This record gives sequence, structure tokens and C-alpha cells, in this order.
Amino acid sequence: MFKRYLTGRYNSLYIKIFLSFLATCVLFFIGLFIFWNYYFTDLFYKDKIELLEKRNTEVIRLLNSVQDNTISIREMKYTVRILARSINGQVWVVDDKGTIANGSSDSEGRAIPKQMDAIFIDGLHGRSGHTIINLNTQDGVRNIFAFYAPYQLNDQPMVIMLHFPAGDIREVVSAVRLNILLPLLFSLVAVGFILFILSRKLAGPLQQMNRAAIELAHGDFKTRVPVTSQDEVGQLARSFNFMVEQLEEWEETRQEFLANVSHELRSPLTTLRGFIVAMNDHIIPQEKYPHYLHICDQEVQRLQRLVTDLLDLAQIQNGVDVFRLRPVDLVELVEDSLELLKPSLAEKQIALHLILPEEDGLGCLVQLDPDRFAQIIRNLMYNSLKFTPEGGTLTVALEEHEKEAHLYIRDTGSGMSDAELSRIWDRFYKADEARTSNSEGITGTGLGLTIVKHLVTGMRGTVTARSRIGEGTEFRIVFPKNK
Repeated sequence: MFKRYLTGRYNSLYIKIFLSFLATCVLFFIGLFIFWNYYFTDLFYKDKIELLEKRNTEVIRLLNSVQDNTISIREMKYTVRILARSINGQVWVVDDKGTIANGSSDSEGRAIPKQMDAIFIDGLHGRSGHTIINLNTQDGVRNIFAFYAPYQLNDQPMVIMLHFPAGDIREVVSAVRLNILLPLLFSLVAVGFILFILSRKLAGPLQQMNRAAIELAHGDFKTRVPVTSQDEVGQLARSFNFMVEQLEEWEETRQEFLANVSHELRSPLTTLRGFIVAMNDHIIPQEKYPHYLHICDQEVQRLQRLVTDLLDLAQIQNGVDVFRLRPVDLVELVEDSLELLKPSLAEKQIALHLILPEEDGLGCLVQLDPDRFAQIIRNLMYNSLKFTPEGGTLTVALEEHEKEAHLYIRDTGSGMSDAELSRIWDRFYKADEARTSNSEGITGTGLGLTIVKHLVTGMRGTVTARSRIGEGTEFRIVFPKNK
């Protein structure tokens, strides 16, 4: 369980961001510490090395003076002791056997410590250098900083050694290291805290989006992600909220659609069942059966129209092999579509005015599906017929422009209010039936204009409507002309 907890925590994005940046900072501070440590250590030892090199030059000058008999050995020893005091250490002149021939201490005639054999041999080979040596003494281990250089005294190889306790330098270097390390550690803690806050701030909205997505999957469409910045994360949060709003609208539309379908199906089914039960129970006299059977037939036709329109709308919205576009002459297509509607117009004694553009021999070519265009005309015309009283007028006008063709369908019906006009494209919306002129009692499905909207849009056109109460309604359809 603990392992699962650690795995889950490590898989957190803000932990990954925090650890990645922290590791980078740690490596940077380690490199910085190593650099400053090397720099200051080299700086302190460099000063000591330069001092020892100067004292070595003075010892060589003294030994040369002894060879020239310019000064005596006693004077040389006295000067060597002064030089040794200047470095707070010892100065030895060692012969080729490793014995201290001359020096600043009372060690003359003694062999050098075994720990110094390596630099002694190196000096006999003509090389000079410096190093830190750990000497074992009666008081314990003592660290010294030693400098050595070769010398020839009366053609005899010698090694000059200058050394002093390294404790002072090490204390200074340790103090410098501590002064470097403490600020770096403090800075690392401060940077780590800042990185933790920044990583939480970066990953926080993503975690909120994750929780919101889970709530959304469980059907909570009220969840939102707070937008706290204007950067990419803030833009993502805004996009997520917009997506949730769209899903909420779609869910509301779906629920409304299901409710409308249920209502539209329940009404005729209830009517049919009521009449069937009444006839079976002989509540309705037998001589009235034809009348009620006619009502049942109307309800069945209504169900057929509803199912047909629902299937048609589903195909149009899903784009399932709906349109078979090809160049057609819109003038001819309008005339053919209206020819089929003339019996309905004559039945209601409604006059039809057809206004077409002048013929130029080329025709008004538009990329359309002829069958779907005829469906558009039929739906709009039946809608106008339903709201136009007997003796009214329907006007169909086609205007040809340079790049577009405009088709107008106007009626002299009852018209619509602005509130009704804004909803005519909604599924299952029906205008006030009291203003219709339908004497047969046959009601629409509320899907005709919705289908028109999708069909026109699917063929790259636009459809709009305008209306006034008592004056009528006008639909305008615009299609781009065939190039």
C-alpha cells in the first residue's frame, strides 16, 4: 500500500516538475561549490607556494655564497633559521643519502622522515614541486605543506626542502568552504521552496481539470475550472470550461429532444389506444366507426411523418450519404418542384406568383442535390400553406446575382412574433396552432424547418426568415452559383 502511495505521488505532474527542477538546481549548486572551493583553495596555496619559491631562491643564493666562500657556514645556518621563521616552518638541505646536512632545526645528521622519501627521490631526479604530507609523530599525525627543489653542492646532488604546518591553511580553507556551503544550502532551500510553489501553481489547474473531467464523466455538467492566469494553462482552462458548456447545452438539447419525442409519440398512441378500447368495449356506436377510424388513420399518418422526419434529420445531422450534389439549373428545378404543389394550392384557393430571372441561355447553375432541394421547397411551401388563409397569395421569387442565387418564398399568412421567429429552427417547435388555416386538424411534426436548415447548410447555403404579425412571413435561401 505504501509502495502504491509512493508510486501515485511520484506520478503526480507537479512532483515530477518539482523534482526535475530541484535536481537541476542541486547539480548546479554542487558544480558551483566545487568551482569556488577549487578557486579559493588554489588561491590560498598559491600564495604559500610563491612564498616558498622565494625562500628557496634565497637558500640557493646562500648555498652559492658558501661555495664561493663569501659567507661562512655559521652565517648561512643563522640566515636559514631566519628564513624558516619567516615561513613559520623548517628549511632542510638533504644530501643524496637522505640525511639532513644543514637546516634550521637541530635535526642535522638525522634521516628525513620516511613519509618524505617520495619527494626526496623526486628532487634527486631534478624535479621540484609541492605537496601535503601526513607525518607520524609522538603527538600523533601532523600535516605539513612541503616544497622541494634540486641543488648541486660541490657537484654533489642535494634536495632543498621547505615545509611548515598545514593546519593554518586548512583551517582557513575549511572556513572558506563553510562560508561558501552555508549560503549555497540556504539558497538551495529557498529555490526548492519557490520551485515547489511554482510547480503546484503549474500543475494545480491540470489537477482541477482532471477532477472536473471525472465529475463530468459522472454526469455533473455544472463543474467548472477556475481561470487564474492568462498563459497557456489559463487558455487550456478556458477551453475546458467552454467544452463543458457545449456538453451541457448538448445534454440539455438531448434531454429536451427525448422529452419531445416521447410526447409526440405518446399523444397519437394514447389517442389510438383510447379509440380501440372504446370500439372493443362498444362504447362507440358501430355507425360511427368510419369517423373514428378516419381519426385513427390521421394519427397513424402523423406517426409515420414523425418517424420519417426523425430518421431524415438523423441522417442529415450525421452526414450519412445524404447529398448527391451536381450542377443543376435552379430555374428549372424550382418550376418542377412547384408543379407538384399546385393541387394543394388549388385546393385551398391560394394564388401562386412565380417570379423568375430573364433567360440568358446559360441558366442559373447551382451545385445542388435535386431531391433534397425539392424537399426544402416542399417543407417551406407546406409551412406557408398551413398559415395562409384561403384566398391568400404565395410568392416564389428567384433572383440571380453575380456569385449567388437568392430564392424567396413569401406568404400572406398570419405572421409570427419575434419570439416565435427566433425559435422556428428548433426541433419540435410549433407556432401557435390557433393561427393556422388547417381545417383537417392535421398537425405538423415540428421538424420541417429544422430539416430545411440542415439541408440548406449541408449544400453550402444559408436560410433566413423575417415576419410580421398580420402581414405574413418571408424565407430567403441563398446558394453559391456554380463556378
